[in-house]
Amino acid sequence: MYKILNVNQAADLLQLDQGTVRRKIKSNELPTLKTGRKSLITNTSLEYYKFLDTHKKILESIQTDAKVISFVNHKGGCSKTTSAYTIAALLNSFGNKVLFIDMDPQGNSTQIVTEPFLNDDGIIVPFQKTIKDLLLKKKNLDNVGKQNIYDVIIKSKFEFDMIPCDLSLNSVINDLENSSFKEVILKELIAEIADDYDYIIIDTPPTLGFSVVSSLTASDYVVIVTLAEAFSLVGVEQTVHLIESVRTKNMVLANPKLIEILGVIVSKVELNTNVSKYFIEELESFSYHNGINFIKDFMIPKTTKIPETQATGELITDVDPKGDAALNYFNIAMLLDMNIKKNKIKEKLSQDEF
Repeated sequence: MYKILNVNQAADLLQLDQGTVRRKIKSNELPTLKTGRKSLITNTSLEYYKFLDTHKKILESIQTDAKVISFVNHKGGCSKTTSAYTIAALLNSFGNKVLFIDMDPQGNSTQIVTEPFLNDDGIIVPFQKTIKDLLLKKKNLDNVGKQNIYDVIIKSKFEFDMIPCDLSLNSVINDLENSSFKEVILKELIAEIADDYDYIIIDTPPTLGFSVVSSLTASDYVVIVTLAEAFSLVGVEQTVHLIESVRTKNMVLANPKLIEILGVIVSKVELNTNVSKYFIEELESFSYHNGINFIKDFMIPKTTKIPETQATGELITDVDPKGDAALNYFNIAMLLDMNIKKNKIKEKLSQDEF
């Protein structure tokens, strides 16, 4: 569970004066959630700040090479898309350069995080280019080229870069499926721009088909988003089995991705019900026995605020920063960032030994 701290408490714990803490908040060295003129500091904020400060030099020496994170669950309605773009926005706000790829033909994340594309008459029309165009181009060409990719990338409302998607992706799925290297099309496409980003976040559809398999093949990490309700455990088990299958196939590829499960996020939680408590225990037990990080301390509660933000195209961290949903997403994003940066440091140190 998080604790909210005031500037005085944060200064004492960091052994700094209050003026220095305020300057670090203003420069975003110490991440906070803004609520009016105030800044909400959590104990995880302090842990995150101390980690970055301690490893500042080695992190600055690490060459930019995007880590790819897919948000998955083949069951719909579990806040997977909301979790993906909220965490993408938070990672970006921490100073990381983030690219968000929508691989779901429904295009929900595209609709929420981007402004509508208008023609000269002010009428909303489909985006001229989407992930579909890049996948087809990659299928037919050995090298797409950065400029062609950047021609598709747009800036989201939340400051991170975005490759949009819409229903037109469905029209080319069969063509992509028939490719002899279908699993690696997205992976090789991403490789062309990986040195321009710290993170590439992929929102996947609630299926087990091409979009998900190609996303997993391209991923260094996976976040599973689920609910604390009936059949949630089955969905997580099937997702884990799919990840294992892709890992096995990846072993025969050049430069295989190992695909680490970063954690299981539980959303729409109602802790006051026995049903939720039961399924949380089941999910926690399954995660423990499979060596998966179950993010129990920061479960996302059920709230009417999130559907409201989906309808208005806003972030829960902006609309209701004092709420548990916003604060838990905030803490999750810092934990994920720290865990991945720790792995980057280990990789760097092991490379320096040779």
